[in-house]
Amino acid sequence: MTLTAQPPPPARTRAAARAARVRRRFSVAHGVAAVVLVLGAGTMLYPSAAAWFSDRAHATEVSGYVSDVDAAGDSALTRAVDAAQDYNARLPEGPLRDPFLLTSDGTAASVEEGRDEYLSLLRFGDSPTMARLRIPEIGVDLPIAHGTDADTLARGVGHLYGSSLPVGGRGSHAVLSGHSGLPEATLFTHLNELEAGDTFAIDVAGRTLTYRIDQILTVDPRDGDALRRVPGRDYVTLLTCTPIGVNTHRLLVRGERVADARGDTAARALAPQAADPGLPWWALGAAAALSVGTAVAWPRRTRADALAPAHGDRPGE
Repeated sequence: MTLTAQPPPPARTRAAARAARVRRRFSVAHGVAAVVLVLGAGTMLYPSAAAWFSDRAHATEVSGYVSDVDAAGDSALTRAVDAAQDYNARLPEGPLRDPFLLTSDGTAASVEEGRDEYLSLLRFGDSPTMARLRIPEIGVDLPIAHGTDADTLARGVGHLYGSSLPVGGRGSHAVLSGHSGLPEATLFTHLNELEAGDTFAIDVAGRTLTYRIDQILTVDPRDGDALRRVPGRDYVTLLTCTPIGVNTHRLLVRGERVADARGDTAARALAPQAADPGLPWWALGAAAALSVGTAVAWPRRTRADALAPAHGDRPGE
């Protein structure tokens, strides 16, 4: 048997193999870079995206509430307000429980006595919303629901059980609570930007009640004196945790009832529908990040490709 030496592989084949190895290394590096880019963009855009979805959910809830109220007859709305004011007149005196204080097992404390009657008041249609809070100065337009449990406060503003229902009236003091500093929702995050003299409005049972801010306090969570009812006064206090992220104290923004823009403190009004949150600009950033990431990860001609001989080249030429 005669052994024949194998000729060395052509230079083009060796160059192509070398180029393929370089391409694989570059592809892995590009893929990692693309993933890092997309994840980084997602991290930066998450608060904006989450807040947009939250605003959209709030707008949908508010619009549903406005439709339910508009569909109710005047007599039904009047009965609802009368029942709420009767409930307020029967509320006992005394300090209120801070809505953010937890029990020893880490859950929110609940008060069951009279709860069924409470939950039945200011109900219209299938909406869980009892009223609507609008604060033009900071762009707040939120549904108000019964209670201050975790689920309620995650969806919007909660009415503090034990305080007056937000239907106005002398000697009433409603307390409305909301979170601040959540990454996924704005809620009461900008409440600290309000000043004395600013106004906010509550749309309830077809009426618009306007309140002008007359007092802003920062108090200890166990200090409920500022939430007591005052004879002859019609108050609403907006309550949230402060400082944001620390939450050791409570910010109390109190408003006193004034005539609304049309000069009537108890006008039957058709509240406007909630404003649409608008174009999700964050989506454009997400699309741009995805496009750049795809371009980075997509196989492309590298310097190694350029160094490889052309298809028609022959070794030795």
